[in-house]
Amino acid sequence: MGVLDTTRPHGKAVFDDIYNGPDARAYYKELGSLGYEIPQHAAQVFGPLVRQCSELNGTDTATVLDVCCSYGVGAALLKSDLTLDDLYAHYAEHESGKTPSDELARADTKLLEEHRLLDAPRVIGLDIADQAIKYAVRAGLLDEGVAENLEESDPSPRLVELLSDVDLITTTGGVGYVTESTFERLFNYTSGEPWVAAFCLGIYDFAPIADLLSERDFITERAGRTFRQRRFVDVAEQEWAIGELASRGRSMTSSESEYGFYADFYLARPAEQVAQCPLAELLPHIA
Repeated sequence: MGVLDTTRPHGKAVFDDIYNGPDARAYYKELGSLGYEIPQHAAQVFGPLVRQCSELNGTDTATVLDVCCSYGVGAALLKSDLTLDDLYAHYAEHESGKTPSDELARADTKLLEEHRLLDAPRVIGLDIADQAIKYAVRAGLLDEGVAENLEESDPSPRLVELLSDVDLITTTGGVGYVTESTFERLFNYTSGEPWVAAFCLGIYDFAPIADLLSERDFITERAGRTFRQRRFVDVAEQEWAIGELASRGRSMTSSESEYGFYADFYLARPAEQVAQCPLAELLPHIA
């Protein structure tokens, strides 16, 4: 994603340029201007899930695979007590571009270390944006990063190796860019039964992914509330979203009309675990 392409046809705004640059400055500047806030909501949900997975699997440190991880914003929030506003402020200090990318990466590393949680999870990033992955690994935001497109091909031997330790698969706004094809390839190569925690824009259908996981005896639950993602770029994008929602048999809510994109939260787990502790008990603040 990148600088807004004003010549796009009516549809969701495209930000390709900012999703794969040498560092994260343009990413935070562009999305910050649109009130992009879903990573903060995600961190507040994923954090308790990381701790639950760690307890369930008897590990000191849970391992998370973040699908469509970009520059590791989700990892930074999971590993530290930083907020998304803190990250926006951090990158705004270097917005002029005078700071070399390597120096900015070192500043990122220092910031994360100053705020790192004692029980910080290990986070593996998966994205097709190779420069974003390299930056996030260099800055220490991701413990490991793999730039691969599982929509088109099976995971590499390196990714297969990394999948063996994954306790939780997360995605924040990735559904739509990735489909059930990616999740099928992930689960074909995982040795355990990692949970899937996904924030999915209301314009997209999570059902194909849930159906795929149900074949593996997973049950998918949806939170009882929705979460703000970002504002619409313009009226054209809003009108496109209205049409996409209509195609799914629903109308835009007053909140969506006034604010912009909202996301639903889905959690998929093995059926016996859901029976023991449904979402309403696991995460009562969102269920």
